[in-house]
Amino acid sequence: MKLNTKIVLGGALLFAVVALSSMKRGADSGRAGACCPLMAALEYVKPIAVGTNQITTNAKAQQVIAYYFHGTVRCETCLKIEQQAREMIERQFKPELDAQRLVFKPVNYDLPENAHFLQDYKLPCPSLVLVRQKDGKDEKWTLLGDTWQLVGNPVKFNGYIETEVNKFLSGQK
Repeated sequence: MKLNTKIVLGGALLFAVVALSSMKRGADSGRAGACCPLMAALEYVKPIAVGTNQITTNAKAQQVIAYYFHGTVRCETCLKIEQQAREMIERQFKPELDAQRLVFKPVNYDLPENAHFLQDYKLPCPSLVLVRQKDGKDEKWTLLGDTWQLVGNPVKFNGYIETEVNKFLSGQK
């Protein structure tokens, strides 16, 4: 069998698993994670992406945006991730929020004006993404893929987000 054929068949199989998982959940919409069939189908795969844009400016205004991307239909887990992330950021980073060095923004990627974020940040499903910007342009970003696995353990969840936000605020790689 040719390599291209194997790739196409593998992709079709993955699509079928995701579709079946999604249909199965449709019958039980109260289950956690129902709006993210990919995360359930791949259970412990951690979709972490890091991207950078080479921007050469003498920018003085730097800001970190903690985006929580979600769809219009939201499950318990999506809502819990957003709530816990927002509360932790508001509690631990009040001075940075007040100074607008850090901003928390929930964004519905199902709205036409926000659909580009799905590709911009390679979102597999509802996700928390940190973006460092200079003069309104992305300098660096990272998708916090462990949030789905850690949401059931608030101490680890909060520690994970706090560590990652601190890295972005301090300019660490």
